[in-house]
Amino acid sequence: MTADLAPRPPVHRCGRRFAITTSLVYREHGSLKWRTGATVNVSHSGVLFRIGGAPPPVAQRLDFVLALPLTGGSPAARVRCTGHVVRTEPSPFVEGGTAVAVAIDAYALEGRSPP
Repeated sequence: MTADLAPRPPVHRCGRRFAITTSLVYREHGSLKWRTGATVNVSHSGVLFRIGGAPPPVAQRLDFVLALPLTGGSPAARVRCTGHVVRTEPSPFVEGGTAVAVAIDAYALEGRSPP
């Protein structure tokens, strides 16, 4: 027997998104292997970033660190986060890449990156 799948309701995104493009490093929670990506946008509740390889699975817990640019020529503020993957999709930014949406569960300001 097959079941008809109802369309998914639209994803509710909380918070204003800022189109901030910066590098980040991420890893599956508990892993020692860091990978690289680049942000597409950031909000207080989540981040969308692009990667060049296979995506982590939905619900996977991630640790990630990004450098948020500051105004006035100040060095970037490094933010360490933990979160979980809420969706992945082919990246319109990187051929063969993936866009990964992560909800932020916790974060801490690490300090400033050198200029």
